[in-house]
Amino acid sequence: MRTGTRRIGRRDEVLDLLNRALRHEWAVSFEYLVHAYSMPKGVHLYEDPVLRQRTDVRAQTIQIAIDEMYHAIQLGTVITKMGGRATFRTDDVVRHPRVIDNLRRNRATEDRVTSLYQDSLIRDGLYPEVRNMNLNISADEVRHSRQFDAMIKAMETGGRADSLLRTADPSVDARPEAALLHEIMRLENALMHRCLSATILFSGHQDLSQRLFKNSIDHMRHWDKNAGLLLRLGTVMRVENAVRDASGMEVSRRPMPAVASGPNRVAALRPILPAERELIAAYEKLIPLVADEFREQLRGQLALKREHVFTMLWLTHNARSVPGLK
Repeated sequence: MRTGTRRIGRRDEVLDLLNRALRHEWAVSFEYLVHAYSMPKGVHLYEDPVLRQRTDVRAQTIQIAIDEMYHAIQLGTVITKMGGRATFRTDDVVRHPRVIDNLRRNRATEDRVTSLYQDSLIRDGLYPEVRNMNLNISADEVRHSRQFDAMIKAMETGGRADSLLRTADPSVDARPEAALLHEIMRLENALMHRCLSATILFSGHQDLSQRLFKNSIDHMRHWDKNAGLLLRLGTVMRVENAVRDASGMEVSRRPMPAVASGPNRVAALRPILPAERELIAAYEKLIPLVADEFREQLRGQLALKREHVFTMLWLTHNARSVPGLK
């Protein structure tokens, strides 16, 4: 047993542990994408100790962020199954000016959450599935830490320790298409997490949760595609509610919108439909403003938003029409 390990067994202790871990997973699933989509593609390379091949720091950081999103969904689902309420609060999200400072922060946060899982073990015989999940997630975090460590060493030995992230260009951000794209990013973020909130709340109802999960993944994919589009325009995505200090470091304590699903299907689904329609209107306004080379991507994203509206209309209608449905 690790030094300082405490064994927990009460339901409230287990739920507290899972929600503390969930606050971390929400934060890093967002933070790592912010870091990745603020650095150039294919420039910073390293030898990955797990993949055993030369790998792009940016690409692998995105993949780790996706791992963390799945961890969050796992945790939220188990919390709901135990009769708890999954949190949508997050740890702070930070973006440093230098690439290596972000990688060092990433390694430190992975080590910290590994300690959280490994130093608070559920007592033998209690909640075995939860205990197994925690150990599995912990193993992923150990892998992530090793990968970030390899990235850091490659930056140091390759003479790139002072490499900077891309920064926002106010002249680009002032253009109508960039301003609208930033707003679309905010709306995508909100809808992604609103759909995830409902996915977790109704995780015991596969017919509903899987449809909502599919929509949330669509929003995540479009959020990251739009982050790449901002880079192509010459600026970077914003960290929501961030405060910048004199060194250029940004910190946000509220990087995700405050979302909470209602207590039943209709209440959970009701706010999603107008939000999807608002997003559709923003895309329809944006597409004529951008260069031809960007329009095909945006039209494809818009088409999926229209599919979401169709799905949400019927999910809401069906939830209202079935007596006794919770």
